[in-house]
Amino acid sequence: MTIFGGGQSKKAPLIGESGIPAYCLKTIGSRHILVAGGGGASKTGVLNEIQTHLFTTGSANQDVGFQSKCVGKFDTGSMATMNMDVACAFDEISAKYVIAAGQENLCALYMTRAFKLNEENECLSFEIQKVSQVRSDFHASNSYQKCVRFDKSSRGKIFATGGADGHIRIWNAQIVFRAENEDAQPILTIQAHKADVDDIDFSKDSKTIISVGAEGAFIWSTQTGARLLDLQFPIEISRGFKMRSIRCTPLGKASNNTVFVAAYNSISKGSKDQASFLSLWAFNSERNVARPVVTKLLAKGQSISSLAVSDCGNFTAVGTMSGSVLVFDTHECRRLYFSPESHGLFVTGIEFVSRTSPSICEDIQSETPGIASGFQSAVVTLAADKTMQLHRVPYPQPQPFSEYLLIISLVCLIFTWLSSFFIVS
Repeated sequence: MTIFGGGQSKKAPLIGESGIPAYCLKTIGSRHILVAGGGGASKTGVLNEIQTHLFTTGSANQDVGFQSKCVGKFDTGSMATMNMDVACAFDEISAKYVIAAGQENLCALYMTRAFKLNEENECLSFEIQKVSQVRSDFHASNSYQKCVRFDKSSRGKIFATGGADGHIRIWNAQIVFRAENEDAQPILTIQAHKADVDDIDFSKDSKTIISVGAEGAFIWSTQTGARLLDLQFPIEISRGFKMRSIRCTPLGKASNNTVFVAAYNSISKGSKDQASFLSLWAFNSERNVARPVVTKLLAKGQSISSLAVSDCGNFTAVGTMSGSVLVFDTHECRRLYFSPESHGLFVTGIEFVSRTSPSICEDIQSETPGIASGFQSAVVTLAADKTMQLHRVPYPQPQPFSEYLLIISLVCLIFTWLSSFFIVS
């Protein structure tokens, strides 16, 4: 495997384990993460769960000062959660979140009503309740939900699903809550792809949604369902590649552009031909034009398995099929951090964590340092080997003062030499 770009190589420490085959990882607030998966409908004895993990300093890994401790488990019955998204309904103090979980051809909705204290370990967790579910895919023979995303500006009210039948369905969560017998209807249905919808994401202004499938990537209107644009490949990427994932960022707010990051993998499965790219795109809805701002070759002989963008938009993180973890400056797709084959198996989930944690006590208004405090950014990763790791990106080290003196001395020497040269002339 050949990785391109700068940044130091790190071997990240283990901070926790899921104990079950886990496919989904999402932050919920600044102190907790949700891990979901399981053995599915097969009667192997492997449970299907949504687990709540707390970042804690108790019995912490000495290298990072934190560990991920399981403080709550919610049994999802015979269904394993294969894709998931979380939206904050109010604020972190209220502890009210909406969770959308893809389980076979259904999308199950859960809500957290409040914090609760786990009596066994005296740690803070969430009270999770299942409130509804709806059938989200209608493929004739292999019905299956493949992706789900909340429109973050709606605070958990609007979400979209994509699946094996090629349709994007946009839902109003409140309508789903009130419906009976899984018969809620989407507020908009889009025939987006001929086969699987591999990934989706809402733009930050909520006016468009981007979809990824085998035949390409498209931008759609969330008001009318009209296809606004087919995304062409950047000139740096030749035939034989496909878009793997997309994530919108808040970077385009000042210019009214929709800015998003796209990850590309080789279609070929041969290791010699495999490669992966990252590309930063800007879409102008007024002119209906999208263009790649920067495109970088990430790696040869490697495929991207997961993608995330920080809330500020400045950082992009990637997990690979070999278990490697990388973090980039989104603006330039410049690599800041690389942990090669840190996990034993492919990375199934990657999420950015916070620098600060708001107080959850009304009497105390001050914030406390978060997991990424003291670092440029940090991500928590989940892999198919059931392990979780914390990867933190350090700030660049300042040059030693002696190096500055050397540079100044060289500049003075060159200036003196040039001055003498002109005087002689």
